[in-house]
Amino acid sequence: MADIYLFDVDGTLTPAKSKINPFFQQTFLSWMQDKEVYIVSGGSFTRLLDQLGIEIMNHTSGVFACMANTFYQKRDQINPICANEWNLIYENKFVPPKNLTRSLRSYVSKSDYHTKTGNHYENRTGMINFSIVGRNATAAQREQYAVYDSEKKERERIAGKLKEKYSDLDFVIGGAVSMDIFYKGNDKSQVVKRYFNEALKNNRLHFVGDRIAKNGNDYALAKVLRRRKNGFAYEVETWEDTAALLKTPPFA
Repeated sequence: MADIYLFDVDGTLTPAKSKINPFFQQTFLSWMQDKEVYIVSGGSFTRLLDQLGIEIMNHTSGVFACMANTFYQKRDQINPICANEWNLIYENKFVPPKNLTRSLRSYVSKSDYHTKTGNHYENRTGMINFSIVGRNATAAQREQYAVYDSEKKERERIAGKLKEKYSDLDFVIGGAVSMDIFYKGNDKSQVVKRYFNEALKNNRLHFVGDRIAKNGNDYALAKVLRRRKNGFAYEVETWEDTAALLKTPPFA
């Protein structure tokens, strides 16, 4: 029985919305060499490419981006060094319900948080990413909001209210400052039914993420895997935790 490894990115392989640590980049690349590895992230494919670098991306067996609403594989699955072109295997479309963006703007204007940098929601394939502090925030501003949110639970409160208003959608906490919005079922767990269902019968599937707790954007996939005999999920808080995890079974 073989092992297949799935990794989230923000808070798992990299600091949130930042590039991978250069030392860990080489460590992870070396670890990947003889393994079947997939990326499962809320970020877009182009952002993941910027965060992880072309070498890591080329050594994956596939990349599930935008909460697994898009799936990419290399055209050349045999030789990573030649794998600079990618095929889009599938994508889900997202048509926002009427008044959703108006609701999001309203929560931004009503928030008591003192810093709002603009660019508060981003349309991605199959989803929307929403942030009170805004995507233009600096790393320091993001850290400040993360501290505020950990105390006030603002994202959790907003997500709860939006779920009541838009029953067809899911609103889950993603990264350090944002939430991901998508149609129910179009979360990271869809990788199992769309791609790994047969593989789980004869392989062990290991998923590493930082938002495995309920209401996190890794929760759905972790929940589905833990219900399967050969599925496993591991929660980390930082890329340093992941680096340590790679030194232990079944990763080492």
